[in-house]
Amino acid sequence: AFTLFCGLGIYNVINFDRLLKANNAQKVVLEILSYHASASKDEVSIIERKEIPSSMSLNIASYEFADHTLDRDQTVLATIRMFLDLDLVNKFRIDFQTLIRWSITVRKNYRDVMYHNWRHGFNVAQMMFAMLTSGGMSQQFTDLETLALLVGSLCHDIDHRGTTNQFQKLSDSPLANLYSTSFMEYHHFNHFLTISQVDGNNIFKSLNEEEYSQFLELTKTTILATDLALYFKHKGNFSKLASDPSTNWEVEDNRILLRSMMITGCDLSAITKPWEVQRMVAEKIASEFFNQGDIERDMFGHTPMYMMDRSKRDELPKMQVDFIDNICMELYESLEKANPLFRPLLDGCLSNRRNWSNLCERRTSFADISSANITLTSINTTRLSEMQCDEDSQIKCPPSNENLPENGQFDVSSLSKQPEESGVEG
Repeated sequence: AFTLFCGLGIYNVINFDRLLKANNAQKVVLEILSYHASASKDEVSIIERKEIPSSMSLNIASYEFADHTLDRDQTVLATIRMFLDLDLVNKFRIDFQTLIRWSITVRKNYRDVMYHNWRHGFNVAQMMFAMLTSGGMSQQFTDLETLALLVGSLCHDIDHRGTTNQFQKLSDSPLANLYSTSFMEYHHFNHFLTISQVDGNNIFKSLNEEEYSQFLELTKTTILATDLALYFKHKGNFSKLASDPSTNWEVEDNRILLRSMMITGCDLSAITKPWEVQRMVAEKIASEFFNQGDIERDMFGHTPMYMMDRSKRDELPKMQVDFIDNICMELYESLEKANPLFRPLLDGCLSNRRNWSNLCERRTSFADISSANITLTSINTTRLSEMQCDEDSQIKCPPSNENLPENGQFDVSSLSKQPEESGVEG
């Protein structure tokens, strides 16, 4: 009788936990449905009537790309161009109208928050496209990996609320009760699944069951990797692998780590962009963080953490220097060691560190950052295909077709075996 009693007790606890999760899931779905909508026929027709510009005219293969040159519809056209240039439409037999509808739906399912909006998702995808093309990585990865990296980049912050995982936990949000960790990242992945399964949005229907299962796992890994908590957990291992000329990037665990660090590099890539882009993005991120800090102060009555405390806004230059030193520098150094064609990202990061340090030394206020009259440094990170490379150049030339094996593949491990660069001026 006692055993039966214990068994019933355990059964009831399990059922209660399931009921609680189902209730939280329902709350999340209802909230989403009340906010979002799929692409309309008129929206699809507008894009269908437009010509898809070339990647060169859009400049999307450049590490220096700036999205402010494109309007909202042009960002959708640029997204479609990425699929076309990576030959994903052909390889996976993606219906063109479905791709248009899916792309618009992804755009619509980003919330209108200060920073983590559609523009951010699009910019992360653009940087992944640049890594795959100008960085030569599309020749290293399989077609499914390439598809997952592009799709995961586009959708990695879909339905972001402008608040962090920590805020979800503090506020006891339905998302925090639905997932045990990486609350927002799991939500982004599941929301991507939801909109992709809607009639007229499934661009993956040509995949067989095995391919689709692999693709979902690859996309899930890509999106979850944008949780910086996972970056901190794995960055040391990646640094060792990238520094070791004998590393075999065909080993599955190494390959997963490489893809994860690439998406993190794309997610943070605003820190590598030309100064005017970096400055504007930093101000947007800071404003979103300060908004969360204001909410925390009102809701919980406590002083928010340093980077979210609006009273500390004049310390933004110092925050940016700390962000670069504690997170970005090691990431881009390791990526450059793994593939020297990523060198422009490291150069851009170094350049912006000097600019933020300059503002920090001058104690420039938050309000005066955009108009500060200072001498800024700038490193030319022009598209690699346009670079003039010589023996003294610190930036490696992209491999020419004549140096590729017959199958058109080149191995990242061979890139990491190239001699280390000489010191970079700090």
